[in-house]
Amino acid sequence: MDYTFVDVDSFTPNTQINWIPIGDISSHTRSGKANVWTLQMSGGLSLRLSILGPQCFRVQFDPAGGDYSVETSVAVVTRDLGPVTVNVVQDDAEALVLDTGAIQVHVALQPFAVSVYRDGQLLSADFTGQGLVYIPGQEVTACFKNFPRGAMYVGFGEKAGSQLVKNQFTMTQFNFDNFKYVNAPLPQGWGAGPLNPAEALYCSIPLLMELNPSGAGTGGPYAYGIFLDNPGQTYFNVGANDYSDMSGKYYFGALYGEMDYYFMAGGGAPDVLGQYTTLTGRAPMPPKYTLGFHQGAYGYYDHNKLTAAANAYRAAGIPCDGLHIDVDFQDNYRTFTHSEMKFPEVGPYMQGLHAQGFKCSTNITPLLTDNALDETGNVAPYVQRDAMNSINGLIYDTRAGQGPNPNLFVGQVSYGFNFGSNPYEYPPLTPNSQGAVPLGAPGNYSDFGREDVREMWGRQYAHLVNDVGMDMIWQDMTCPALAGSSDTPWKTFPLDQMQNDGLTYVPSAVIHNQYVLNLLRATWEGLGKLRPQTRNFIIARGGYAGMQRYAALWTGDSASSWDFLAINIPEVLNLGLSGVPMSGTDIGGFATGDGTEGTAQVVNGQVVGGITNYELLTRWMQLGSFLPWFRNHYDGYNKQFQEAYAYGDPVPANCGKYVQLRYRMLQVYYDAMWEWTQTGMPVARALFLNDPGDPQVYEHLNDQFFVGRDFLVAPILTPGWSFSPPQPTSRSVYLPAGSQWYAFKDNAAPLDAPVDGGTLIPSWTADLSQVPIYVRAGAILPFRELEQWVGQLARNPLTINIYPGPDSTYTLYQDDGITTEAQGKNGVYRVTEISHTGIPGGQSVRVLRTYDNYPKIPETFYYVALLGTRNPSSVTLGGGTLPNVGDPGSLSQSPGSAYYWNSDLQITFAKVFDTAADVTLTAEYI
Repeated sequence: MDYTFVDVDSFTPNTQINWIPIGDISSHTRSGKANVWTLQMSGGLSLRLSILGPQCFRVQFDPAGGDYSVETSVAVVTRDLGPVTVNVVQDDAEALVLDTGAIQVHVALQPFAVSVYRDGQLLSADFTGQGLVYIPGQEVTACFKNFPRGAMYVGFGEKAGSQLVKNQFTMTQFNFDNFKYVNAPLPQGWGAGPLNPAEALYCSIPLLMELNPSGAGTGGPYAYGIFLDNPGQTYFNVGANDYSDMSGKYYFGALYGEMDYYFMAGGGAPDVLGQYTTLTGRAPMPPKYTLGFHQGAYGYYDHNKLTAAANAYRAAGIPCDGLHIDVDFQDNYRTFTHSEMKFPEVGPYMQGLHAQGFKCSTNITPLLTDNALDETGNVAPYVQRDAMNSINGLIYDTRAGQGPNPNLFVGQVSYGFNFGSNPYEYPPLTPNSQGAVPLGAPGNYSDFGREDVREMWGRQYAHLVNDVGMDMIWQDMTCPALAGSSDTPWKTFPLDQMQNDGLTYVPSAVIHNQYVLNLLRATWEGLGKLRPQTRNFIIARGGYAGMQRYAALWTGDSASSWDFLAINIPEVLNLGLSGVPMSGTDIGGFATGDGTEGTAQVVNGQVVGGITNYELLTRWMQLGSFLPWFRNHYDGYNKQFQEAYAYGDPVPANCGKYVQLRYRMLQVYYDAMWEWTQTGMPVARALFLNDPGDPQVYEHLNDQFFVGRDFLVAPILTPGWSFSPPQPTSRSVYLPAGSQWYAFKDNAAPLDAPVDGGTLIPSWTADLSQVPIYVRAGAILPFRELEQWVGQLARNPLTINIYPGPDSTYTLYQDDGITTEAQGKNGVYRVTEISHTGIPGGQSVRVLRTYDNYPKIPETFYYVALLGTRNPSSVTLGGGTLPNVGDPGSLSQSPGSAYYWNSDLQITFAKVFDTAADVTLTAEYI
């Protein structure tokens, strides 16, 4: 076979040229009492249907006639999606009809086609004559399904485009080093860039979710998901007439391997997410500091540069937890090493950063250089590479259809150019004084399909985490990314190169997208063994379905442009709808773009120019402060700076304001993350996840979102600010129906009157210090005091803000934020249910610990803030009357539970000492 990358309109099942449908089923059998049916076709091929849960089934078809009993998926962790009793309604030559009680699966046999019903309502159906198609003699397959009226399609993992809904787009899943989103092959005449979802990006999650709030005219609202578990190159065409008429249908398909898809039905998107994240797994809670703000740069090339950034953040009062050091940290690009020349006495140096509250990562690529020279230019052992080679764990240059090759595959990685700003030489390259010096390395790669190779890889982090003291791992170039050549035209492994899939050796093309997942698994498990008492964290540049078990994701090498800002929300929200709860972009853009001012030059050894426009940086920092992964990261070899503190006023203040807000509301993010571990609901949420019953929310999905359940953010995504004359930017804001909404005042001013849901505010004007934010009436939002880093304050009491409105309940999660003690059956953590209820003339708040195995919780009290209240006539706690201490200072110093009413803010503040597992606070008003 010719193993190659195939662009989206060269994958052509809709032409029906050479493609044939499955056709008639000649016979079918059930595997004993199991919920598995094998359907035989003429010619000896077969397919298999398995019922996995009340709302989930699986279809498998291998055009090569493989053995379905052999499971090779690296994505799936369980196929038990709940107890199910299957009632066989019809079983004859015409049809097999199975009823789970929740859905009915109709399998037509003459010819084969699958339809799914829920209480008589049609949810999904194979498109007539094209349900499951293939090309005989090849591995290529596709499945066509109906595109009903009112259907919207989301998910698809990491995809570009400024639209959340991907109707009328065609897309491919192939992990690709797509610098600035302009390097992936596209059909002739198709525009590259961040606005085109057709491009292959770094992460591939072949999950489609259909939403149909109108019920397609056949019943109530529904949703379903289809997960195509195939790690080769896959495709989705959602009604896009790219090369043919796709009216009324969509398809998904794969170049290699079997068609293996899971269908998950539900009443809404949360049902689908719950099933999908059960199928592919969830992770334990991450370290709390990972939800703080992070700063990285390719160009923090020595301790002086890094120290300067650390000190500047603390001096500016902009909170920061993470510092990320690129490959500059390494000894001559030797993965797993550090440069003693650039970071001398690295252990004590790292301890000093820790004392300032910083947690650090360094860049780990899959490359193990075969360069024999260290940073001094001398031949020196490279023990980590030698360890991998000792188990014969590196990939050989054997190609499909050829005999074994005794030579290791050698790939070349490019890290760009040093134009003179970095004074250190990289042997054996030309000294930097000679101009633009190419940065990079040749080397070998590990065969991560093998368990022993993954185990050995994990051991190699010992120096970084145990000796150096690195806190987290930055997993980069995971495609893996190689410099383009005649042998690597797709900037990754040759697609005919043989690799281990866990059982045998297959061409790289067949398992391309799972290479990174095995890499992440190796890193995750290795860190867990090296530091079993400390939580792992990996920030990765790529992944496959199931990556959420091991890593968070950043969206690759973005550029400084308003277009890249515009795609942030759809991209991150669709990742959340694909099971990845924690993702974000390189804030400000990693690379230069049309939002960059001035061409960078090196003057006296310093980069000058190439600065992201101040307005773009400000708006990006503001948006990023509400997304799960919050990191400013840039190419310091081509940009003078991008840290907010380095700009002139008012940029540091306008950016710092929202970094500070992020830290004060960090508990909201932490609680949302805990909810994901239990249900699969993401941290940053598309509007329909919280308000599916309002049909208007589907018109406002691209530029608004929720943090958790009740905190609605509508960032400014377009330019327009002017200093002279002052000219704010405006945008529309939609408030979902079914609730009232309060403009967020951050307890700095009284609440305005609530705005009815269903309202479109046509022109919300915002200067550079403002972001439109609304809070649902009745919401409960726990905030903390400001810290410059997570854990700065030994005790940081909560303020539980309760907004006026309908009764509601909030789940609060607490643990130590760093150790693994919270994991396991008897985890050391606390779950508290906070609820408020309106009573005649007042309000009642109940704080109930529903799980409590956290005896060392640092705070001995918390505050309750009742917003929008009059002066209480009395406040009681557990039946006892609390004293009114009159002012905030007295409340802070009160040795016992007490309250005061702030007349300026119209807020009742109560201090409650945390001595009871179940306590009720009641306020009655004059």
